Amino acid sequence: MKSFPSAVAYRRDLFILIGLTLAFVVVGLTVNNSFYLSLLTYTSIYAIAALGLFMLFGYAGQISLAQGAFFGIGAYTTSYLTMQAGLPSLLSMIFAGLLAGLAGWLVGKRLLRLTNNYLAMATLAFGSICVIVFGQARNITGGLDPGMIGVPAFSIFGEDLRSPKSSFALCATMLLIAILVTVNLIHSRIGRSLRALRSSEVAAEGLGIEVLRYKVSIFTIAAGMAGFAGSLFAHVQQSFNAAAFSVGLSLDFLLMVVIGSVFTPWGAVIGALFTTVLPHVLEGFEHFKFFIYGAIMTVVMVYMPDGLGKALVDTFLSTIRKLRKL
Repeated sequence: MKSFPSAVAYRRDLFILIGLTLAFVVVGLTVNNSFYLSLLTYTSIYAIAALGLFMLFGYAGQISLAQGAFFGIGAYTTSYLTMQAGLPSLLSMIFAGLLAGLAGWLVGKRLLRLTNNYLAMATLAFGSICVIVFGQARNITGGLDPGMIGVPAFSIFGEDLRSPKSSFALCATMLLIAILVTVNLIHSRIGRSLRALRSSEVAAEGLGIEVLRYKVSIFTIAAGMAGFAGSLFAHVQQSFNAAAFSVGLSLDFLLMVVIGSVFTPWGAVIGALFTTVLPHVLEGFEHFKFFIYGAIMTVVMVYMPDGLGKALVDTFLSTIRKLRKL
């Protein structure tokens, strides 16, 4: 078991967060290519959902294959509230996160009594049921055809954030807020309790930690973050259908965390970037795409067992220390 987060680790994460903020500012000011901005926008959206799964899986040790369903709940909630109820974008986004979190709480209270493979299969079943409901509730979701069409762009102070730069600025800002919340949470007493729970539920309970309450709470937070990310997705995508929230999306979120790292929040961000950008990079290698994709994942899993994200963060910090000594 790795050592508990320390004040040094907390300062390190804040330092990286400041660096990422500056990088986003530079990108926003210098990059004008709509395609690149779009990739970074979707990376930011998926990273928010992956951060929630990182806390659930990486810290609490609870696997979930329903993150895509909560993502869809958030997307449909914000779409319905803005298009039918006429609520402002920001208010509908808050409601989307709350409703997804409520759904996570209701589901978690029952399913989190299960463990390991049983929990994975139960959340997989819940995600599959949600996809069916999304496809059949045509009066609310539009079903598979035509789905949701014409979702308004995010609007604040009467300004529509419709352009690629404004969409990137919105999603990047929300990602930075999500990272700040995550970093503070994992370096708190709650984070230490979750690490203890991940190591041994029996030992954690012996130390006075209310295991089920913590498991349900982190499941709720992860679901709420996925719903919040889904709300951003709806405003940026503007048109989508139930197929967008299939079980495959939940597997993608899990892949982001596993490839990135289950030991650091930056793994979720790097994993989201990896899984979002790589398919576009491999477009010219259609016949070898899956082979290359599998080979890269194999290299990461074999030579970077703690994840690509942790390897990159450790390399970055090691470089900084070497430069200080010069």
